[in-house]
Amino acid sequence: MVDLWAEDGTYIDPLMQGSGHNQIDGLISAVQQRFPAFRFALIGQPDSYGSNVRFSWQLGPEGADGPIKGTDFATLDNGRLKEVVGFLGQIPAAA
Repeated sequence: MVDLWAEDGTYIDPLMQGSGHNQIDGLISAVQQRFPAFRFALIGQPDSYGSNVRFSWQLGPEGADGPIKGTDFATLDNGRLKEVVGFLGQIPAAA
């Protein structure tokens, strides 16, 4: 995970936010603890222009249609994630 993120990288979405390796790692760990049988998977192909990337994803059981879906917009710095802003497009009422 550390290799993907800039030291001062930030992540924010409507449910959580974090800055730096420790906080972002904590966010990822919290999702894994809440949904231990779920995995993230890309939906389609990421789009990029310069240092900007857009990608859609789903979270659910491996090999199945994920009940949680979203699209993230990222800014890269020397090939590493500097800022990620997440938009949640589909969240079940019980999530």
